[in-house]
Amino acid sequence: MSRLYKNIVDGFDIVTPAGVNNEMIEYAKKGALKGKYLGYPEVQEHYTMALGGVTDWTGFPQSGKSEVVMDYLLNTSIYYGWKHLVYLPDSGNEKEIIADLLHKLTGKTFDKRFKNLITDFEITSELPWLLEHFKILTKKDLKKKLTPYQFWDLAAKLKDEEGLHTATIDAWKDMHHDTQKFGRDDKYLEDVLSYRNAIAEKHNIHLHTVVHPLKTDKDNDGNRKPPSPYDLKGGTEWYNNGKCMVTVHRPSGEKNMVEIYWNKIKPRSIGSTGMSVKYFDIALRKYYWFNDPEDHSVEGRTYAQEKYFKPNKDKVSAIVGDSDDDVPF
Repeated sequence: MSRLYKNIVDGFDIVTPAGVNNEMIEYAKKGALKGKYLGYPEVQEHYTMALGGVTDWTGFPQSGKSEVVMDYLLNTSIYYGWKHLVYLPDSGNEKEIIADLLHKLTGKTFDKRFKNLITDFEITSELPWLLEHFKILTKKDLKKKLTPYQFWDLAAKLKDEEGLHTATIDAWKDMHHDTQKFGRDDKYLEDVLSYRNAIAEKHNIHLHTVVHPLKTDKDNDGNRKPPSPYDLKGGTEWYNNGKCMVTVHRPSGEKNMVEIYWNKIKPRSIGSTGMSVKYFDIALRKYYWFNDPEDHSVEGRTYAQEKYFKPNKDKVSAIVGDSDDDVPF
């Protein structure tokens, strides 16, 4: 068959060779969908951020999931000029959010416990770039609550008007969910997540959602096991509708090591399931890794961005003392 059938069912077509031949030739030239490198070689194998996709992030409170998401978003802005809409009521007010992002960007802190304090000049010079790339949605009326549908519609509008690349909800619990309209929570999730996926594909933007998990069992050492997508409220619907599903987990609340579990990755051309490890530098508010697994010294650290200085031992000691395990999450 060579002709393109239309309106077999209202709003649907049947694909034929004549209809997609040129598209498939172009697709072969460009290759399968690839995402953007996020600054970490050990992550590249498992996850890259692609336009038209969605990612669901979970992890227990103070696991560092918000830190990881903001870290990746900031890197896409620095590397590729990407712009982001972020709604982060779980992370604090606008001053706290901006302070955290400026800290990540400059390596300079607002926390007077440390010696690498940000200067007025650095705030004034970096703030315009930051707010050009991060559209921070704030609540003027404290009684108002935004629905996910409204947020994703806004993201689609800003995509057309300002060239937006991603939009992030952190966290899902802070949105208004009209479940009564659907009768059951699973029916609501089926509808709202399907709508999200359609918005991402139609407008070629990446939509991130941070979702808190339910409680999980403990392992033999008494530590909480990392939550899976099925540990979310309505987990089956999340998993069925999710494309990329990620768990950020800290095995011990006393260490700065973070485990990232890549539970589900679709399409497969952007990554693969598995686990990666990174470490958090509280002074720079930035993650790092060790190129040599046998060398965990300060000199052995590697940071994702050249904008962050690669500190020597004396400089780190002057900022944070002998240990940086006192992570802020």
